[in-house]
Amino acid sequence: MKILTSKEISQVDKSTIEKTGIPSLVLMENAGRSCVDIILKDYPFVKNVSVVAGKGNNGGDGIVIARYLQKLGKNVKLFILAQNEEKLSPDNKSNLNIFKKFSNHFYFITQSDLGFLEENLVTTDLIVDAIFGTGFKPPVEGYLKDVIQIINSTGKPVVSVDIPSGINADSPFCDVSVKANLTITFGYLKPCHILYPAAENCGKVYVADISLDDSYAPSYRQLITPYNVLLPKREKTGNKYTFGHVALIGGSVGKSGAVIMASKAATVSGSGLTTAIVPQDINPVLETNLIEEMSIPVSSQNGTFSKESKEEILDILNKGKFSSVVVGMGMSVNENTIELIKGLLAIEKPLVIDADGLNNLSRIENFKQLLKQRTFPTVLTPHTGEFSRLTGLDTKTILQNFESIGLDFSKETGSYVILKFSRMVIFTPEGKIYYCNKGNPGMATAGTGDVLAGIVGALVNRLPVEEALKLSVLLHSTAGDLAAAEKGEESLKATDLIENIPHAYKEIELQKKVKRDSLIRKVD
Repeated sequence: MKILTSKEISQVDKSTIEKTGIPSLVLMENAGRSCVDIILKDYPFVKNVSVVAGKGNNGGDGIVIARYLQKLGKNVKLFILAQNEEKLSPDNKSNLNIFKKFSNHFYFITQSDLGFLEENLVTTDLIVDAIFGTGFKPPVEGYLKDVIQIINSTGKPVVSVDIPSGINADSPFCDVSVKANLTITFGYLKPCHILYPAAENCGKVYVADISLDDSYAPSYRQLITPYNVLLPKREKTGNKYTFGHVALIGGSVGKSGAVIMASKAATVSGSGLTTAIVPQDINPVLETNLIEEMSIPVSSQNGTFSKESKEEILDILNKGKFSSVVVGMGMSVNENTIELIKGLLAIEKPLVIDADGLNNLSRIENFKQLLKQRTFPTVLTPHTGEFSRLTGLDTKTILQNFESIGLDFSKETGSYVILKFSRMVIFTPEGKIYYCNKGNPGMATAGTGDVLAGIVGALVNRLPVEEALKLSVLLHSTAGDLAAAEKGEESLKATDLIENIPHAYKEIELQKKVKRDSLIRKVD
């Protein structure tokens, strides 16, 4: 499923009108009718509806909704946030003239009418928010800010048209905005529907087809779903080496659990063989906790990797039948680990760098050049703090501009980046972006990143790298949601994700078999 920015959806809308000949009024009619279908699906017994419409085309969509609901026997009141109809956009005005043929329950609302608006909204059954659309850029100004606060204070269910009014369609941040129970957007998702905290104000999200021409919509930004991921196949003639041998390098005294969890996650994600390479000081801990996985101890110093361990590890990797390497989980940061990461950048195998591996990488002066020179895929899995150290930018700047920063970094280094914040977003060197809208706050706990690293390490052996990353992120977040459904978010721990990876595989496989509604697609 494609995800479009406000500028992109505006261009698609314009191209559809100009090049396919579908008039804007027809698109507005389609939008309003689709909204009514969804409203009646989710609120089948609603009787009294208040539609609060702005003066632009989003308001025009709201007027179409008001007309259809009125025709269906609902008690509808239409509140238009303008002085008079001369202030309305042409399509908005046209639809108001049609609405007048069916009802005289419409009211123009200005600052002086806020008391009247509030009196009506607190007695209605449902509020339809059609004030601002995707073209709106915050902040909300004037009495419209008061209108939004009134809507939020009523305690009534709210359905927002396209986006909750007050939100920037392209941003996760919001100040004053409508808090919707349900949002119906048109043609494509927008970033605000996926990214927190804005996504929280969207509530449940539906995507409605209104006949926008998909050929004009860019496809480089997409949502990861069970329908657009590949699942690996386990050939009947295969053996354990067929399905890849993952080497996981990490751990230190006090942080042995990180590499243990990554190793277990790799195995349960389908790796044929899994080997943890660790400082000898913690190897007894791994031997006690790993059963299906193997471990190889190397020289250690002060509970972490020693200077000599770099050459030992490179020798192990070059002589062994390893098909991918994952490094960084709990390895600590010092001169020896920095040199180890530098040596691993020359390994001719897919390389996944996580956690302290990224912190060590950021301390290598020419690390971007070294990454660019690699001939095998490199995957970086930073959270915003680690990405801050890699880019030299503060986390606030990253969160406000994560798309451009992530894409630029991925292209500059030739690396695949899985950026972890309230959601996970994948950036590819080819300029593609993949969003994941699954996962939950319970996953914000120690070790879940190590689990992801292990999953990625296993799947880069089984699938093309881009497909491996999409499936890894979906598996990880689905496992987290399944674990939360069973145990609750508050008590969720990383090992719960590992236990649920098999169930996540089955869930994704099942969903791939379910036929989707071609007109309305619910986004959970």
